[in-house]
Amino acid sequence: MNKISDEIINFLETETTRTMLLNANRLIDLLENPNIPLLEFYPKLHEALISLYLSGHLFDSIPLVYFNDENKIDDDKYFENLNCSLISNLKEESLYWEIFDPTYSEKNGKPSPGWEEEDKIPIQGWLDDDISDIYHDVKTQLTKIESMESNEIVEDGLWNLKWSFIHHWGKHCIDALRYLHYLIYDGKKHPI
Repeated sequence: MNKISDEIINFLETETTRTMLLNANRLIDLLENPNIPLLEFYPKLHEALISLYLSGHLFDSIPLVYFNDENKIDDDKYFENLNCSLISNLKEESLYWEIFDPTYSEKNGKPSPGWEEEDKIPIQGWLDDDISDIYHDVKTQLTKIESMESNEIVEDGLWNLKWSFIHHWGKHCIDALRYLHYLIYDGKKHPI
């Protein structure tokens, strides 16, 4: 293990980073727990995702100092799938409807600049896919960070944790939260 720079150590010790890593670990622990009853799992997953999303929103982006395009990091090396896939018990009940871009705008029946007609078409999402993608993205970056392997690896994990929140797992988190809200609070029966 190489010595980690003071800048990265200081970043790791900030409140927003500590909170992000704590909530990321809580979600991973929940998803890797094979012994939790399903009726307890869904509310705990909902709570874990709320905390994770807020943490991702507040989490600062680390400036890239050590990592560059010449660094070749194999993300697969940092991912071991131990997800118990409890969410898959929902089977086809884990499908839901949404539109691709909820900010879609049109004027006089035509898409506003920056949008296309397809952006308003309803699509079907899948909670199993949402949770799998969140798990993969978060666990991979968390493993890099916790490895303390090198400045490049830790910095890359921190940077990608925020980047993937903005561009990938954060969107899946919102979709999963919406589904779980309706499942838990809208009088829908747990479809298990």
